[in-house]
Amino acid sequence: MKRGKVLLYTKAKLKAEEARIRRIEEIYKKYGKILIAETYKNYIREYAIAEDIVQTAFERAIKHGYNFLELEDVEAFRLLYSIMKHEAYKVLKKRKMDYLIVSIDNILDNLVYTDIKQEHNPEFLHLERVMVHEAIAKLPEDYASVLYLHYFYGYKFKEIAVLLDISENTAIQRNHYIRKKLKEILKREGF
Repeated sequence: MKRGKVLLYTKAKLKAEEARIRRIEEIYKKYGKILIAETYKNYIREYAIAEDIVQTAFERAIKHGYNFLELEDVEAFRLLYSIMKHEAYKVLKKRKMDYLIVSIDNILDNLVYTDIKQEHNPEFLHLERVMVHEAIAKLPEDYASVLYLHYFYGYKFKEIAVLLDISENTAIQRNHYIRKKLKEILKREGF
């Protein structure tokens, strides 16, 4: 008797899984090409990569147990579209990082080592820094504080806005204005 229940349970589970797989295949046939086209058009301009991204989206949806039997077609499409979009961003981010690494490597490979010129000696560099600090001292204090916090201490504009009790947009505008003024001062002083 027990054996019959186990066998019946397994058959029921098997039928449910087959129905779920058929539903996923149906959704893939209906929306797969649309998702690939959207990925190609909006994110990655390589068809093979776009196909891989959509396939990964389906795999993730299956792996995380989304029951497509319970979802309407539009809901299933939206779910797959959001997963596809996330996967496309991951690919783009990885490509950007790969590009940055390659760019830095190219720059380092193309560096030409020359003799140190007089203007690159430590005394001259110190003099340059002193001139820049003096020029910054001539700037309005509330604007210069944005410059110091951002470039010397590495704060983001959002953090500067909180520290100075101003909006983030104001911090960005002050930074733009102060850089422009600093360039003018340094040009006047022959820098």
